[in-house]
Amino acid sequence: MTPRKTTPNVEAQKDSSQLRQKQMIAEHYTRLANAPDTGDKCAYTFVPGNLTELLRSFDLLPVLPEINALQSSMRGKSREYISLAEKLGHSEDVCTYVKCDIGMMKSGNVGPTGERLPDPDMLLLSYTGCFTFMKWFEILQGEY
Repeated sequence: MTPRKTTPNVEAQKDSSQLRQKQMIAEHYTRLANAPDTGDKCAYTFVPGNLTELLRSFDLLPVLPEINALQSSMRGKSREYISLAEKLGHSEDVCTYVKCDIGMMKSGNVGPTGERLPDPDMLLLSYTGCFTFMKWFEILQGEY
């Protein structure tokens, strides 16, 4: 058996647009974290159907649970969150996006900037072909 080659841990080079995108995302999460103090309202919705422009036209800040799950994974938190959701009774068969989001919520709902995300003022489901989304929002409805 040949030993597996490892690549050195090299930081990815980012161009100015990637850096700007990172800044914009961080600013959005900070605005969400400050929403209870500023009076901003937020709506939890999903990426498919892309209702962000509609929400923003009503001065609602979008929260995208599946993006939160991805961000949690990038921070190395998803295993912890998924395990918690399973301990709370969510089956191993349930989509890991759902379990990661539920575990994050049950662990204080801390977003990628390390700040707590607000409870939703609205849950807006845009059904676009994945039955999981409907069940996911039924879970969120019961929590909030």
